[in-house]
Amino acid sequence: MTASSDKEAIRADWIPADLYRDPRRDMLEAELLWPRVWQMACREADLPSVGSFVRYDIVDDSILVVRTGEGPDDIVAYYNVCQHRGRELRQEARGQLGATLACRFHGWQWNIDGSIHSVYWEEDWKDCPAFDNESLALPRIRVGRWGGWVWINQDPDCEPLMDYLGVVPEMLDPFEPENMRPLFWKTIVAPVNWKLVAEAFNEGYHSWATHNSGINLKNNNQGTTAYGRHAMFYGLPSQPGEYRDDDGKWKMPATVQESLWANYRHLYRTLFALTLDPGMAVAERLRELPDDFPPEQVVPTMFAYYREEFARRGVSYPEKLTIEAWARAGMDWHIFPHSIVLPSIDGALWYRLRPNGLIPDSCIFDIWSFGRWAPGEEPKVENEIYHGFEEFRGANPFLEEDFANLEAVQRGVRNRGFRAARTNPKQEATVNNFQRQLVEYCGR
Repeated sequence: MTASSDKEAIRADWIPADLYRDPRRDMLEAELLWPRVWQMACREADLPSVGSFVRYDIVDDSILVVRTGEGPDDIVAYYNVCQHRGRELRQEARGQLGATLACRFHGWQWNIDGSIHSVYWEEDWKDCPAFDNESLALPRIRVGRWGGWVWINQDPDCEPLMDYLGVVPEMLDPFEPENMRPLFWKTIVAPVNWKLVAEAFNEGYHSWATHNSGINLKNNNQGTTAYGRHAMFYGLPSQPGEYRDDDGKWKMPATVQESLWANYRHLYRTLFALTLDPGMAVAERLRELPDDFPPEQVVPTMFAYYREEFARRGVSYPEKLTIEAWARAGMDWHIFPHSIVLPSIDGALWYRLRPNGLIPDSCIFDIWSFGRWAPGEEPKVENEIYHGFEEFRGANPFLEEDFANLEAVQRGVRNRGFRAARTNPKQEATVNNFQRQLVEYCGR
């Protein structure tokens, strides 16, 4: 066996091995990808008051996202670096600015919008060229808002966020992601390249072999579709699979409603996302339907039960989330390059991936479980940080099944015997699209 050639092209069933193991790729991404794409920096809710800030780091760049006023668009982003001697201005992940932002090295100060406020002994620079308010301001970064997120783009000539997102808002807006609030936010500093994590979570072909502790997903066939930069997968009609009952025995569901209940229960117990308390209550009600209940009426009944359950809890139902919108949205969206979202009626499971600085085999992997709550009843959530998969063990049984694959893939793609990724043309087109987009931005 020989390693793949640089001349080999990506095709529907083939991704050349060099795209996984060429060390130049990470440097090209740092130069050509990350400064040119829209990225999720923080939730709008993370900036509750004037002066609130969040620090967002990408490769070697540190960025501050700051609320400057009470309006929804009163948010700016600028580089987190003093224009005097290059000290980072803020080293904490988030916080509250006062009237000014001061450098702790020599005391230069900026207003919270990034304009210069004062320079200590400014008169010493008298007659020096380009020492004016404009050149001393903190360099601004483009900002956009969608889905409850604040997005940033370092390219001053970038296309508007909504143009960049393409069909994604059309597909996901019915779920009202802007009205979701987190149940948890976990961050893993993972010992793998960010691209391998992205590929692992934007296809469902792995589900039957990886997630088999409580549900048999062997009959699931999940189609994939690319929409320009972005891609998604969706569930195709399939036979219901077995599930493990409380007595530990495998059981074949007798009805559609039993199959749905078993899947909801498994996610509720092991993933702690997608199915939350309202959805589990709905599934329990569905399970009580008689065996001769018309199968075609199970999903409409589920939607009716959701409305009743949300109303009982004082939760606003997303009115545009019809059965048709739910089906059209599919199961999983990869928003290029680093955001992956799985929407549900209960909320969403949302991932964000990025390099850990310039360390090629390390990434920062954020995981959010989002839900819907009555006003004032949202849980208070702190970001939990784990250094490695082993430290994460015990936090989420479902995801731990995925993590067992990632480090093995990290090692395997560097093996001389690995010729190429032989991707499933129907169920892994999302992976191929991801690699094609990377080549489009970064070349080979």
